[in-house]
Amino acid sequence: MAGFLEKYKKDLLESLSAGEKKRFTYVKHRRQHPHLHPECKFCRKIKANKDILLENRHIVVMFGRQHHKGHILVMPKAHEEDLLKLHQETVDSFMNDTMHVMKALGKAIKPDLFNLEYLDNWDHHIHWNIYPRFRKDKDWGNPPVIPLKGQKFKENPLTKKELAVFKKELSRLKKELW
Repeated sequence: MAGFLEKYKKDLLESLSAGEKKRFTYVKHRRQHPHLHPECKFCRKIKANKDILLENRHIVVMFGRQHHKGHILVMPKAHEEDLLKLHQETVDSFMNDTMHVMKALGKAIKPDLFNLEYLDNWDHHIHWNIYPRFRKDKDWGNPPVIPLKGQKFKENPLTKKELAVFKKELSRLKKELW
């Protein structure tokens, strides 16, 4: 009987259109990982535990592209695509956690201020881009200049000392708050 079912499933998959196969794969993936989306680059990183600086039950923190020193991404652990459809308690927790991460980053690199950005049309996994801003930035006083996807840019990473302070602050946050 098991052989028959496997053959039936194989024949069924072969008969599906590309769109139907995509949907079938998505549904199968959602059963195995109910809160992740198989085609989302952030969900893949979360699943692989790649580039994650901090996580709790609700959020994941990772570095963004370092075109601005200290660019951080804060996102829900679960794949969510519309901030306006989230339950208010989730939104409150997401914003509260984001503020704590900003404070930790602020202690590490002492920016003059932060820009917080939400781009719903670029990556379809809700996330905040946190940009520490410094008066010496060439685009000071304006929104951060963001390189387009695939566009080369000069990286401006944290120094080893700044990174150590930031990780220490994140560790403290995890112990005290989560």
